[in-house]
Parts: sequence; C-alpha cells; structure tokens
Amino acid sequence: MKMKQYLDRLSEIYRAIDRAYSEALRHYSFSCDGCPDNCCVTKFHHYTLAEEFYLAEGFRKLNEAELRAIASRAENAAKMHNSSPEDMLAMCPLNENGLCVLYEFRPMICRIHGVPYELFRNFKMEYGDGCYRFIMEKENAPKDFRINRTPFYLEIAQIEREIREKLNFTGRYKKTTAEMVLSIINGERKTD
Repeated sequence: MKMKQYLDRLSEIYRAIDRAYSEALRHYSFSCDGCPDNCCVTKFHHYTLAEEFYLAEGFRKLNEAELRAIASRAENAAKMHNSSPEDMLAMCPLNENGLCVLYEFRPMICRIHGVPYELFRNFKMEYGDGCYRFIMEKENAPKDFRINRTPFYLEIAQIEREIREKLNFTGRYKKTTAEMVLSIINGERKTD
C-alpha cells in the first residue's frame, strides 16, 4: 500500500510536537541530558499502525548489520516484556550507545514524554506533571505551560482511521517498540 500521503501528514504532526516540546523545555529551563531515569527503558505501548509504518520508513536507511543488531535487541526486549512483570525494564531496541538510531522516525510518545501536559479524554481534561526527573527538578515551579496533546492525538487518530479503512484493518493494535520492530523486520509493515 502506498503510504506516502499518510506518512507526510504524520511527519508534519511530529514536527509540531517537536516544536511544542522544545518550547516547553525552554520555558522550564529543563533538559533530559544525563538523565539516569532513561525513558528508553520504559515499557511504552503504541496504539497506531500509522506510527509503525512511519518507523518502518526509517528502517530503509539502515544497513544489514544495523538491522541484525536491532532485531537481536528487539527479540531480547520482547522476551523480557512478555515474561516479566509490567515494571521490568528492558532497553528499547532502537537505543544504541545511549542514542536512538532512528531518532527522526521515533514514535509520538518518545517525542512528547517528560514535560507537563493536558489531554481532553473521556469528556474531561486530564493533566500530567511530567516525568519523574521533571517533577523532582521542577517540584516548586508552577506548571504554567502544558503541552496540549489533544490536537496531536486527534490528528493522528484521523490518519489511523484512514489507514485502517484502506487496509480493511479492524483489529486492536497495541505493541511495544520491540514488537513494532519485529513486525517491521519480519516484513509485516511495508510502506510501498
């Protein structure tokens, strides 16, 4: 399936998220540099085929050795996630020497996690105060700048609806990054 139109739209949303995140970091004089509480070991779940297709685009830029290394790390992380309690930590398979090898193609939660946010869900506004490090470092700072995640989620949901309709996909989607990586490497997600 030709995915370019959807991936281009998702790329625009990601750029808007990145701008909002940078603005929040500046507003709070906050940085993730040197954080011992690495987000890359958090067991995040992703809920959209769209993000998996976007991540698959990044795999086109990798060589065979990089793909094998990522596949091996993904298999190990998936085994840990599937055999361990929810709080078991496993490094994201895309993390190599502390950096994301597909940073440009990383999923939404990897772009937006860590700073205060608001989200309209279930007919009410929900608020988050940021990641553990943010809360500890900015404990007394007013949370006067919150990224409103709602428009980003709505726009991604629209793209997701269109992709699912085109693919006639009606199933549930919930995967860790390791599971997404394994789907991509096994050829389940092709963008053309």
